[in-house]
Amino acid sequence: MNAAGYTSAMLEDRHPTQEELIEGAIRTIEEIFLPELQTSWARASAIQLAGLLRYTLARQASDLGERQDAELLDCLRGLPPNAVTSVLTHRPAREAMRAAAGDLLARSVGAGDELASAVRTELRPLLTRHTAEDLAEAGPLLQGFMAGFRGVRADAE
Repeated sequence: MNAAGYTSAMLEDRHPTQEELIEGAIRTIEEIFLPELQTSWARASAIQLAGLLRYTLARQASDLGERQDAELLDCLRGLPPNAVTSVLTHRPAREAMRAAAGDLLARSVGAGDELASAVRTELRPLLTRHTAEDLAEAGPLLQGFMAGFRGVRADAE
């Protein structure tokens, strides 16, 4: 097995997948480079780079944003007719959908009509789940940054 974690048979039979390449890079950073780095800033940077690569793997596994966009669009279109969602075209940009969702959430605060009720029972739980999914996906990146900076002075190297 080489430094990147590949056996010669793996390399002869086929090209490594992107996942295997990234995992090999993470192992190289953690097992070879990190122990050799002398400064706290260099070690923090290596830990953060490994976290960034883990985040890349998580994002590569599935397109969370595309699925969430489709779910949000379906939810917005399923709400009672309203001025906010009537401007959404057949495939609006992510920013337009998010702006519409935000406008609807703000409009529903304290309102008692059918639209406000639907926003609270359908849209809000969907966006809460999306937020939890985003946080779970970004977890490796956040952990890398937290671990990388732990014990490092702000003015280090």
